[in-house]
Amino acid sequence: MKAYNAKITTENIKNHFEKSGLTIEVFANILEVSKRWLEYILAGEKNYELAPYTIQKACDFFIADFRKFTTELQTVPEDFREFLKKKHSRNSEYNKILSDAPSVPFIIDEILAKDDEFISSNGLELKFVKQIIWKYYPGLKLTNLSSDLQKSSFIKHRLHPHKKKKTNIYQAKK
Repeated sequence: MKAYNAKITTENIKNHFEKSGLTIEVFANILEVSKRWLEYILAGEKNYELAPYTIQKACDFFIADFRKFTTELQTVPEDFREFLKKKHSRNSEYNKILSDAPSVPFIIDEILAKDDEFISSNGLELKFVKQIIWKYYPGLKLTNLSSDLQKSSFIKHRLHPHKKKKTNIYQAKK
């Protein structure tokens, strides 16, 4: 048996978390850890030790083998959130969590960046990006959308060429 590898385990947790569409608060509750501690783990800022219990909770949620999850980098399927919905359909707690709207970073990377209207545009102002997202999730609160768009590796942004204020336009990276 290979030895437990904290770096690989942390990377697997991060990759699976990002593809799950969960918010950090929800995932911290699943793992029974604080939001702040989980943020440190996911950012790799601190060298916190991952307790086997916490890793097992992540493996249970992600339907992953503990031994492989802690020793080998795992490939996360493209439709991972849908996979989790099916696997957890009989677990009322997880089913509800996965039926709620996903996190905004997930929506940006997995839905907006693949939306035909967004892809075919030459760049859209924030208000038009919101309209596209609201097609999928009407009324979703998008208070930090500009910041989340700028953090995404699938979206490029630049200052609007014709606006006087500091208005950005957003476009899918090709």
